[in-house]
Amino acid sequence: MVRQLHKYLIERLTARGFAIEHVPGVVRNVLHLIGDGGVFTTEMVNQQLELLGWGADALDETSFQLIVCILESQFDYKVSHYSINQEKKGAEEGPKTYMM
Repeated sequence: MVRQLHKYLIERLTARGFAIEHVPGVVRNVLHLIGDGGVFTTEMVNQQLELLGWGADALDETSFQLIVCILESQFDYKVSHYSINQEKKGAEEGPKTYMM
């Protein structure tokens, strides 16, 4: 299962414009950003990644969820997932918040 997660994450990130050789670096940066725990959203992580030179909106929600899932399955992190309501009318579910 973890192997499939890695494969899918690589596919997602290369589809977003990352060169395959840069995928380990962006994942490593995300792990450093969230590894000590806290409360995170994809937007918060993207802001920090932009400061590190990865560009705006480096991760989409699915890519970030895949990284979190890898943390949970491979490194035994405990992660709580929460949905934040969007203000847009008709939106059933907002962006996810992750508490580590």
